[in-house]
Order: sequence, then structure tokens, then C-alpha cells
Amino acid sequence: MSNLTPEEAVIIVNAYGDVLESLAAVPRWDSEEAYRHDVLTSPDPVALFRRTYDSSLLPYSKNGIREAIHVLLAHPDVDSDMKNRLRMGLINLDDFVDVSQAS
Repeated sequence: MSNLTPEEAVIIVNAYGDVLESLAAVPRWDSEEAYRHDVLTSPDPVALFRRTYDSSLLPYSKNGIREAIHVLLAHPDVDSDMKNRLRMGLINLDDFVDVSQAS
């Protein structure tokens, strides 16, 4: 059972969504040539599209964001389209790693 109210959950999820949006806007390659080169020379081209980010970029802890998403997923007034986006956000949360622990 969560101690978060739906209003608090919305604030947390919106802040997390802002981070996801800003990260999605950052281009991966400077040019089409750089993209083609990386894809053609990579031993695992699919890995080029996996992104990981430092968890310090998150506006709240991963557990806090996860809890907020679960609160909204359980809320009866959240429509199915929004629930699908929340589920994607939950999946994307795994892309954030503690860089200091990864070394």
C-alpha cells in the first residue's frame, strides 16, 4: 500500500516524463554518416539503440517513481492510453543505472 496520493503521484510522474522527453530529444549521432558507420561496423548493431542513463538524472528515486506509476496504474480514472504510457515509463525506468555502482 502506498502513502502517495494520486496528486503526488502525478507530480512525480510528470517530472519523470519531463526527464524522458528531454533525453529523447538528444540526438545519438551527429550525422547520417556517423550513424551508418556505427551500424555497419558494430558487432552488435541492436546494442547501439539501447540507452542507459545515470540515475542521478532522475527527479526522484527509482523506487519513488515506480511507486508513483503503480499508484496511477491502480487509479480508476486513468484511461487505458495513459496506462500504456505509464507501463512504458516503468520499463524505461530500468534504463537508469547508478553509474557509481557500475564501475
